[in-house]
Amino acid sequence: MTSKNKYTYVGLSDSKSVQDVNALLTAYVPNSDPGIRVAHTPLGDKAPDELVRTNYHWTNKVGSSGAVELSYHFLESAPSVMPRFGIAGFSSFNDEQKEAARLSLQSWSDVANVKFNEVSSLSKANITFGFFDYSITDDYAFATLPKGQNTTYSWYSAESHTFIDNDIGVNGYGRQTFTHEIGHTLGLDHPAEYDASDTVRPTYMSVGEYFEDSRAYTVMSYFSEKYTGQDYKGAFSSAPLLNDISAIQELYGANTETRTGDTVYGFNSNTDRDFMTATDANSKLVFSVWDADGNDTFDFSGFTQNQRINLNQGTFSDVGGLKGNVSIARGVTIENAIGGSGDDILVGNSADNVLKGGDGDDIIYGGLGGDHLWGGAGKDTFVYLNGKESLKGNPDWIHDFISGEDKIDLSDFNFGGKGDIKFVDSFSGRAGEVLLTYDKVTDITDMSISLGGDLVSNDFLVKIIGQPVAEADFIV
Repeated sequence: MTSKNKYTYVGLSDSKSVQDVNALLTAYVPNSDPGIRVAHTPLGDKAPDELVRTNYHWTNKVGSSGAVELSYHFLESAPSVMPRFGIAGFSSFNDEQKEAARLSLQSWSDVANVKFNEVSSLSKANITFGFFDYSITDDYAFATLPKGQNTTYSWYSAESHTFIDNDIGVNGYGRQTFTHEIGHTLGLDHPAEYDASDTVRPTYMSVGEYFEDSRAYTVMSYFSEKYTGQDYKGAFSSAPLLNDISAIQELYGANTETRTGDTVYGFNSNTDRDFMTATDANSKLVFSVWDADGNDTFDFSGFTQNQRINLNQGTFSDVGGLKGNVSIARGVTIENAIGGSGDDILVGNSADNVLKGGDGDDIIYGGLGGDHLWGGAGKDTFVYLNGKESLKGNPDWIHDFISGEDKIDLSDFNFGGKGDIKFVDSFSGRAGEVLLTYDKVTDITDMSISLGGDLVSNDFLVKIIGQPVAEADFIV
């Protein structure tokens, strides 16, 4: 579901759990993540503007629904404009290629207030698809921008194996190319002034103008996600990514009807989108989530690798053995996450999250909001950093704490005062006192912490099913 809040967390601690949480909160952030080489100036939230810098878009196609309504056509014969583009040797799309292109169109209409309708003739088409055998500039694909004309063209090389077999399936380069070229027909530019027809082959280092010009942020880029720290191990996005979503919504508005229910991404997916669905432990997920409403879940339970899952908008997660392969669009809230059988790190957002670590030795940090936390099997650690993260009126619940196995990490907890955390039998009024109250009947422990400074008006409380022992089960 959508949200406009974004939070930043900063902390220092000798605790590995806290360090791992803070590392995930700053993962893939240029100049904050030490593992990233920053070769160009980062633009952050302004980067999507570069994709729409020419301001070409469809302006006269708003239908009765309020959406921009565009028609598309798969060419069946060579149009007279081919020589104008410096291409020759026409061929049409086969059924498999048509279906892949339709899925790419669908991925754009999922995120933007645009609807597509297939038509049977060129004269009625706003967007066309066709193959060529020869290009003067050796292009293998290109498309025209909507500059006021009625028809835009997207062309693809029939000589390239990119558009056959598995390459037009999910994660294939051909499928991403369809999505890229459709992006042009809607008005999106490359992130900077380069093109495949350039005399000198463009590279990230030679023509990139800002940090986010990579295929981690936009399908409109020519450059590998590795330049910005991610690694998809040969997989490509089949749909618009983080900055594409922001850019296309700037032109046409957001599709507020997309996934308004309780949506599951990954395993047990109900998205009906192949690129958001994991079918087995070898699935490669590469996507950015746009979700309009509902109580939504990242289910990565079928993966065995160590994963890092971050539910904050505008961030990247490491899922299924890839790096930075799942992101959350700006303005979107995903409420829940389920880890796999590896040693996972789960970070929540300001919503009331449900976080389940699954098997493995997991680290779980709910952040703000009243969260429900399960470590699952293994030696799990629950991290708290701030007195605002679990308030008495809407406390966190830790549902499966096992004394002697699980831990609660308060080593970097900001209680609004100086000195160390101290466990007590009753509060004296000193900030930083921790009181554990166990109810044998319900098997519930209340963990209360007295706060001071700017936090003094808060009542910090965590409800724990189980009985943690101060001497053994806490990191302070």
